[in-house]
Amino acid sequence: MARILMAIDFEIEARFLEGIIAAGHDIVDRVSGGLAAATAIERLRPEIVLLQGAPETLTARSLAACARFGARFIVVVASELERRNAESFSAREIVEAAASWSEIEMLLVSVPDAIGDVATGPIPQQSASFARPPAAVSRPSDAGPVGASHDSGNAPVVEGSRSATRRARRARAHAATRATREPGAAEAARPARRRDQGGRGDLLAVWGSHGAPGASTVAAAVAASAAAAGRRVVLIDADSYGGSLAAMLGITDEAPGFAAACRLAGAARLTLVELERIAAPYAIGRDELLVLTGIANPARWPELSRERVLTVLERCREIADLVVVDVGFSLESDDEIASDAFSPRRSAATLTALGAADRILAVADGQAVGLQRFLRARVNLIEIIGETPVDVIVNRVRGEAVGLGAAGQITHVLSRFAGLQASALIPLDQSACDRALLAGEPVTYASPRSGFARAISSYVADTLLAEADVTAVVGVRLGQRKAGSAPFRRFWRGRGELQGQNS
Repeated sequence: MARILMAIDFEIEARFLEGIIAAGHDIVDRVSGGLAAATAIERLRPEIVLLQGAPETLTARSLAACARFGARFIVVVASELERRNAESFSAREIVEAAASWSEIEMLLVSVPDAIGDVATGPIPQQSASFARPPAAVSRPSDAGPVGASHDSGNAPVVEGSRSATRRARRARAHAATRATREPGAAEAARPARRRDQGGRGDLLAVWGSHGAPGASTVAAAVAASAAAAGRRVVLIDADSYGGSLAAMLGITDEAPGFAAACRLAGAARLTLVELERIAAPYAIGRDELLVLTGIANPARWPELSRERVLTVLERCREIADLVVVDVGFSLESDDEIASDAFSPRRSAATLTALGAADRILAVADGQAVGLQRFLRARVNLIEIIGETPVDVIVNRVRGEAVGLGAAGQITHVLSRFAGLQASALIPLDQSACDRALLAGEPVTYASPRSGFARAISSYVADTLLAEADVTAVVGVRLGQRKAGSAPFRRFWRGRGELQGQNS
């Protein structure tokens, strides 16, 4: 018995329906179009997907969703156009629309381990920031060619390129991670929850002044680097002016995860099980982090009240070693001018996250205007957070906008006018950022050798995680149960040094 998602024409679906029910399969949903299919795959996680070969259904996005969530897809073709479209993606399992369900059932039984093993050919150009491209990998030799029906023929097996092989490894790793989250699956090497439920994870709030200095890009990169170092990480998009992490990471969510968690918190029903159900798992190679996507419509900001946000943050601390929160730029508080003292505040999510954070990561733009905005907004930031440690990262450093010796000039400006020392100076690497946006991946994973990735990885290894480990060791020696120092937390120094050498 398998869970099947159907994205085929109504006439073909009606003919297959009796055979599917007789075989004992479960139809999770019936959709139309590639976008609806990709969304349903992410939401329902079916085992089998029947895709019509039409160009509006069999798309790079729908195949990417199958590869990402480990779903095996079978293409149903009713015309020569649909067959050519299927062959352009090098789909191996193609059946004619006139085939009976018994023939498809024999196909399902013949290759039981095909989940997550998807081949691709040339992929048409797709919009940036959507789902990842499907993986390309050849089948094991003992599996043999897969025939669709008596006259369908076999689609050619395309040898994957180096980039396609890399995408295949990511798809298999994500499928293996997803399998451990299913009921009854074997215990994974990295548990879904922290082993020590009494500890609290560290909370890092990533803030940037107005003008889009790249705080969301930095937040995603920091979370990915920490996950690659063995930390259990939760990434939250708490920007009440419009979240961008979902689009940046290629996550197709029907409902914002952070808003859903806040609604459950307001109803006193936010349990750890519900939180892990709402959070979107995101594979980083062999590692994984959980993402609570933000609101794309700024008009929904009243859902992010202070009490709800605080409850969500505390719950996330119970299941993660590090909680990275991407907050909005505005630090305004309208409490003094509001007529209703109990009404929600527009910047409540930002102010609550900054007040609850153990450490603040302040991102500034490396240009003259960006530095001026940052230094002025930093005064309001200090008034809100008090003695909370602040790490300053200057993004988009380039000599064309600052002049010769851009890093030295920026260091001098921060020291002279604010007495600050930047934790990292990130050079402008537009090609690496564009590549990451197109692939729907953090920059540190899409371009690990770029200047951006090296700067972020160095900050995470040498400052963020290193100080957390030192604090944990000191707390254990002094017999003090410091928040967030659970035994499950560890820092892979050897792996961090090796990553730095390879970079």
